[in-house]
Amino acid sequence: MNRRRLYTAVFSMGIQHSMEYRFHFFLGLLGASFPILVQYFIWTAVYRHSGPSALFSYSYSQIILYTILAGLVSKLVATQFEHQIADDIKNGGLNKYLIKPVSYFGYRLITFLGQKAIYYAMTTVLLALIIWIASIRGVLDPQIMRIILFAITLWGALILNFLIAYCICASAFYLHEISYFFVITSLLVNILSGGMFPLEIFGESVVKALQFTPFPYTIYFPVNALSGKMEAAAMYQGLLWQFGWIGFFFWLSRLTWRVAMKKYSAVGG
Repeated sequence: MNRRRLYTAVFSMGIQHSMEYRFHFFLGLLGASFPILVQYFIWTAVYRHSGPSALFSYSYSQIILYTILAGLVSKLVATQFEHQIADDIKNGGLNKYLIKPVSYFGYRLITFLGQKAIYYAMTTVLLALIIWIASIRGVLDPQIMRIILFAITLWGALILNFLIAYCICASAFYLHEISYFFVITSLLVNILSGGMFPLEIFGESVVKALQFTPFPYTIYFPVNALSGKMEAAAMYQGLLWQFGWIGFFFWLSRLTWRVAMKKYSAVGG
């Protein structure tokens, strides 16, 4: 079997895995709505007491739109494979990838994309509905170029988030108990990415500093590229930053795993 056929089969396995437990799949989609609802009620209460003036440069309609889009994007780019990789490292699951012509990195990446393909297909319909409603209410100007850039940056965010998580997973070679570390890093990355609330809450200086880190380019940047909070020049500059971080973390993931594999003992599996 050549590599093309091999990874096509792996991609198909990823799709099948995401649909294997259909109830869990749809429950996960439904679960994404609860954080959005919580933030909706919080922001509604905040703006009700602050009046019609904009807070953190966002009007009430803009902050609600950001909350909805950020909630969906954070769900789309979420990884959730860290514990599987840690288990492969601890229990010898990596062994079969060391003796067979299959790249573990390639296997994880293609499987991850296959699992996300169904989410992306279903969420596309939901995003189209949100964009249509927001445009009717005058909150969003659905320019074709912004929608195209949003689609590009969304896939870029998916790859970037995968690479960041894959680098973090290399710590499983050194740490005995890794579960809480994954929880902490996942929460921290989500906050710094703007998944919980707009980064403007931290202040202008922090926002400028975070622009030189990879985190905003996974959630904050794609959302604001679509919502119109970004000028065209800033969008194209952000796209270059995102691609640059993807290249950097691709190199870093290969380096960290090459170094960490020297500590791996092929036991079990």
